[in-house]
Amino acid sequence: MQYLSYVLIIGLFLFASSASNQEQVEEPIQVGAPVPDFTLQDAEDQEHALKKMRGKVVFLIMGHRKIRKEDDKWGHAFQEDYRDNDRIVAYIIADMRSVPAFVPKGFVKRQLKKNKPPVTLLLDWKGKVHQLYHTQKEKPNLYVVDPEGKLAFHIKSNFDTETYQKLKAVIDQL
Repeated sequence: MQYLSYVLIIGLFLFASSASNQEQVEEPIQVGAPVPDFTLQDAEDQEHALKKMRGKVVFLIMGHRKIRKEDDKWGHAFQEDYRDNDRIVAYIIADMRSVPAFVPKGFVKRQLKKNKPPVTLLLDWKGKVHQLYHTQKEKPNLYVVDPEGKLAFHIKSNFDTETYQKLKAVIDQL
């Protein structure tokens, strides 16, 4: 009986280690590669699907809720230059996983309606989009998606004029 227990334990260990070896560590999206599609809602409960933005240049500002001021700086700069351009859109995608469970979603949405961001803010409640795009929490993660749905630019950066000019040059070329 004790022998059977050892065999079962060893079998479970081997199964668990083989399963973990099969897990693939995904690489971040490379420039030129198609970006993952997503559909998220804004504070007004309107759905926004990346797939429906084909034909436009899409600027994605992905950030953790605690760096919203940095995200907003990018959004304000974008609005200054592209407010009247119909072929270019921007979204801030907020990673909402760190919102405490006791805070109702409705409360968060009401606060966002009172304190509107410079561009449409999409709520990634489960963090799935942030996981797909391999974002980091410390700085805004910036992505420019070309009209065909491919990544044209990516950087993780707090707002600074030099980086914004690089990003703007990419957008203007598309």
